[in-house]
Amino acid sequence: MRVVVVTPAVPHPFGDTAARWFYVLITELLTRGHEVVALAATEEPAERVSEAKQWLSKHGEQLTLHCHRLRVDSVTLRRKWENLVRPRSEMLQDSDLTALLQRELAKGYDVLHLEQMSTGWLGLGAPRALLNVHFFDVIDWAEKENMGVRDHKALWQARRAMRHLLHEIQNVRLLTPRLKEMAESINPKGHYWVVPFALDTALYKMQPTASEPVVGLIGSMHWEPSRSAAERLITRIWPLVKEGFPQAKLLVAGWNAAKYLQKYSSQPGLTLEENLVHPSNFFSKAAVMVYAPSRGSGMKVKVMESMAYGVPVVTTWEGVEGIDYENGRECWVAETDEELAGSVCRLLENSAEWQQMRDAARALIDERYSPRPVVDKMISVYQQMIAAP
Repeated sequence: MRVVVVTPAVPHPFGDTAARWFYVLITELLTRGHEVVALAATEEPAERVSEAKQWLSKHGEQLTLHCHRLRVDSVTLRRKWENLVRPRSEMLQDSDLTALLQRELAKGYDVLHLEQMSTGWLGLGAPRALLNVHFFDVIDWAEKENMGVRDHKALWQARRAMRHLLHEIQNVRLLTPRLKEMAESINPKGHYWVVPFALDTALYKMQPTASEPVVGLIGSMHWEPSRSAAERLITRIWPLVKEGFPQAKLLVAGWNAAKYLQKYSSQPGLTLEENLVHPSNFFSKAAVMVYAPSRGSGMKVKVMESMAYGVPVVTTWEGVEGIDYENGRECWVAETDEELAGSVCRLLENSAEWQQMRDAARALIDERYSPRPVVDKMISVYQQMIAAP
């Protein structure tokens, strides 16, 4: 097969959250002998692009990689008009990008694989186009408080883009059943598949037993679900943990952690770390990861990574959406602050249960969310699209 993959970030095993999946998809397709044309429309730093090229250079000659520096229309009024007519269509407004994609499609292809909603506009009218949806803003923002004019406008545009693209692109892959249900409610005539997220588990080494009882959370704090989870942990769950296990420490890390959470720095036992070089810098210190967002659709890569690294997870249903878990085996799932804090203390106090959970969680990721089983499902989707009239 010749697969043309369009992404909004460069494929990188430790880059942007979604970029980890892009890397898995592309490298696994190449390993199986398929030809891949990867077109990354990115605004990332040159260093990140260079790293991605180095990672991908190890995977044979069947890859054509275009790292395109995204350019939006410099005429403000025209750009605003285009976004009014076609919400969130910045990629479509980059004439060099659209011309590059058309040249690659003209050479022949089997599937046009479009990652995330922002790339969907590039697939309108293209045969065998597959839109891949990781989350829906309309779910994530449903309970957001104190929304300003800018937030309301962004949500309105997201809703319009979602409805338009789901009506125009008939083939859609979604990460979870909840996302599929929402897509079907918008366009019941579409063709939908649920295929989960995958990690390159060969790159995730089980971390040694934590030397201290560190309770942790990692995430990009400019993203509402991660920030809400951090604030709930710091202000509501952590005091209960500290009461039940006084020697525990709290570590909250990730992009912009200090910027958004500095006001909580006086909490006893709390350390804030931001912009880590590598996620293992966090997971090598944490004994338990707590992730309890107020809202957040799709699969949570931070939860999957914690399982892959061997750090037991305490979370809510929102945190394990799309993961086939058994409560108390691969993770602890609860909804109230008291239940979440109790599960944390239980793991800190019981080393045998802690070890059992970390082994079971890693086995689950290897079995169901590593490259081979997930890309098997992805290729099955491609084959169904190719065989369709």
